Amino acid sequence: MTTPRQHTTPTAAASATRELRYWMSAPPVTINLAAPLGDALALMCEHDIRRLPVVTDTGELRGIITQGDIRGADLPRLGGVDAGEIADLLRRVNVYEVMTADPVAVTPRTTLRDAALPMIEGKIGGRPVVDERHTVVGIVTGSDLFEALVHQPDGAP
Repeated sequence: MTTPRQHTTPTAAASATRELRYWMSAPPVTINLAAPLGDALALMCEHDIRRLPVVTDTGELRGIITQGDIRGADLPRLGGVDAGEIADLLRRVNVYEVMTADPVAVTPRTTLRDAALPMIEGKIGGRPVVDERHTVVGIVTGSDLFEALVHQPDGAP
C-alpha cells in the first residue's frame, strides 16, 4: 500500500508528447494480492478511488480490483454463509479471489491515444502503468484522460 496519488503537471513542451507519464496518477495506491477484501474496500474509501492495482510483495502487477468486483462478488456463495455475515467475509476472502488477473498494463511512455482507445472499446475505467520490471508506477483512469483532454491546446489532435 502506498501514499495518496498526485498528478504531474506537464509543461507545454511535455504535453505535446502526450505520454501517460505526464497524466497518470502516481504514486499509485496498491494492495497486496493476499490482503482481505475489507482492506481493499477501506483503501478505496480512504483515497476516494474505485480501483486498485493488485501487487506482489515486490510491487509486481498481478491484477486489478474494482469496487464493482467487490460488489459483484458472491460473498455468501464464496463463504458458504448467509448475507448477514458479509463483514466477516470481507475479512476472510482475499483480494486474489475476486480480482481480475493479469490486466493489460501500459507504460509511462504509452501515448494518451494508445491508452484511451482500448479503455473506450473495452469499457475499462483504468489501467495500471508499469515499468520495465512490471512494477506498478502509476495508474491512468478515464478522469486522467479527461484532464489531459481539457489541457490540450485548441485544435490539437
